[in-house]
Amino acid sequence: MRPWPLLFLPLFTLAASAQNSSAAKPGTGTVTGHVYCADTNAPSRVASVQLEPVKDTKRSGTSHFSGDAPASGISRTGFDGSFTLAKVPPGSYYVVASAQGYLSPMPNDDESDDVEPQPPPGQPAVVIPRVDVQADQAASIDIRLERGAAISGAVRFDDGSPASGVMVMVLHRSKDKWVPSTPQVPFAAPVPPATDDVGHYRVSGLRDRDYVLMAILSRTDFESRGARTTGLFGVERSSLRIYSGDTPHISDAVPIKLGPGEERSGEDITIPLSKFHSISGVVTATGDGHAINSGHLAIEDPNDKEDIVDAELGSDGAFHLEGVPEGTYTLRVQNPRDQRIQEISVAGQQAFTNEKTLHQYGDLEQSIKVEGDIPNLVLTVSQRPQDHPTAAQ
Repeated sequence: MRPWPLLFLPLFTLAASAQNSSAAKPGTGTVTGHVYCADTNAPSRVASVQLEPVKDTKRSGTSHFSGDAPASGISRTGFDGSFTLAKVPPGSYYVVASAQGYLSPMPNDDESDDVEPQPPPGQPAVVIPRVDVQADQAASIDIRLERGAAISGAVRFDDGSPASGVMVMVLHRSKDKWVPSTPQVPFAAPVPPATDDVGHYRVSGLRDRDYVLMAILSRTDFESRGARTTGLFGVERSSLRIYSGDTPHISDAVPIKLGPGEERSGEDITIPLSKFHSISGVVTATGDGHAINSGHLAIEDPNDKEDIVDAELGSDGAFHLEGVPEGTYTLRVQNPRDQRIQEISVAGQQAFTNEKTLHQYGDLEQSIKVEGDIPNLVLTVSQRPQDHPTAAQ
């Protein structure tokens, strides 16, 4: 018989002992429990669980979210829905559980003011389970998650073909504005769902209230920037936004009312490409008419008070705006200026760009009516009175 298994046993025992000794920290407690799905009574498997400290309860009489990192990280439930959070400092905590498709008690950004989240008007209060943790003791709690509403449909172009890779966001009304209402997942950046290869989308985990859909079709190019950087950088060249009701204007969007846990299907969106146009031209200076080589252009919807398309001026003063819907808008040229642009090379490769402003011009704002493509548009900006021409250095 080979002797190595006998030599291995003491080492294994020593490692297991060290692991067990590090699992508990004197003066801290443990929180355990289970997470269940209220609609099925089944365990919520691989759900997220975290603790949020409760602050200022004695001083103000109000329970507050701290906004700090979770007390003991984030635990994932097992296949039986169980979870364990160890090394928790003594104190009172909210136990926040989240799972895809279910309602999270975490507030949306526009609803959060560092206090316990309040429900929308006319809805029941959000009850967040709490535990009190004591040193060297285990606290146990079970949590039930309520399934949220969901909305689904397809996004297509006006020629009937599916629009794949289109981001679909839901917006809810807050303070007289439609704001993003992406379901919150603790310590994870919310990513809007994108349509699949046949244009289908589905957004879940929504509260019962009115929503507006927003489909975003972006064209992004990827380029390398300089010898000292690695990888590719995305540069958005154009973006189309269509709201529920097949309109490019959020003021004309058709709201969709969802009930508690409602599964709404068939909310399709059509992108009317035939009603989007482009505007091309050049920005020049008064006097000699030379092209301005730096500045920013934007098309603002006067009703929504939002920029629907924007672009930077090219080095030759040219601009090209894509995806402008039919209508009357405000066209703005912002921060136009003459710049001396110098490419600095190291070892024969571009390392960085040195820019120096030579002349500054006043901003331009004018009304523009779009009924089709507008090519060869010439915009003229005036030099600021206090900025006199100087010799290029």
